[in-house]
Amino acid sequence: MFPHAIGTFLEIVRTGSLSAAADGLNLTQTSISKRIKALEEELGMQLLERGKGIRQVRLTPSGEEFLRIAEQWQLLSREVEILSAQGPRLSLTVAAVDSLNVFVLPRLYRQLHADHPAMKIEILTLHSDEMYEKIEQRKLDLAFTLRERSSPNVKVEVFLSSPMVVLGLHDGKSRPGKKVRPQDLAAEHELFVPWGRQFDAWHDHWWDPLTPSRIKLDSGYLILSMLNHTDQWAIVPRWLAEATLARGPYMIRELTDPPPPYTCYRLSHKQPTAGAARSIAIVDGHCERIFDKNARTLYLG
Repeated sequence: MFPHAIGTFLEIVRTGSLSAAADGLNLTQTSISKRIKALEEELGMQLLERGKGIRQVRLTPSGEEFLRIAEQWQLLSREVEILSAQGPRLSLTVAAVDSLNVFVLPRLYRQLHADHPAMKIEILTLHSDEMYEKIEQRKLDLAFTLRERSSPNVKVEVFLSSPMVVLGLHDGKSRPGKKVRPQDLAAEHELFVPWGRQFDAWHDHWWDPLTPSRIKLDSGYLILSMLNHTDQWAIVPRWLAEATLARGPYMIRELTDPPPPYTCYRLSHKQPTAGAARSIAIVDGHCERIFDKNARTLYLG
């Protein structure tokens, strides 16, 4: 396939006519036409509609399909040029569940960018099943999930663990720090976040999962927006609860029969590429400096 011909095709689409593309590329219109004709012959398909009275370029259905491929080719071509000019560049594709991306990992991301400005970093928020799949496919270098499972090529390690506590607004009657029994918490006033399978199983033991008036949230970040009455309560990791204390009249209570700890798992490929291994080693070094080894003290945000 002719690189110049693909570039010419994209310029024609961008400018809307062969004559404008010729001016932009400093070529004659005849040269432009020859390049496109050669490209069509190599591909075995017509890319542009031709006929009397057609002034503006119109793509054929095949041309519209090829446009997407040509744009991807152009991006890859630029990446190759950068690689040739600068050599291998560090890159990191990382995913995490919402609560970690919002409250825990931003400092890590900022520090990575500050210390390694040339590193290409892509940050995603995904569900756990997607993370395992993309680690297997090497589409992710690192992932942080709440779900532990067995996967042939995925290395699973505990990243942090935190006890779960009850978060609510101070009502002037309850004593902060005093333990509360699960059965004394009214289900109809709960802001429920499904923190994981083990938590959900524990939760269903104490409260009817079909309680109609319970508010269910898919993000721990929403709790602060929804918690506006002293009757309301939510079960959250302690690090999240402690982060709220400076933001309003919140109080934290422990449970007499607590759920399993909030545990986050770090996922990576068992046989990472050389480039991924370099980036992961850098991340691990930053994590050791930022996060307490026993995961008791977390930097939030």
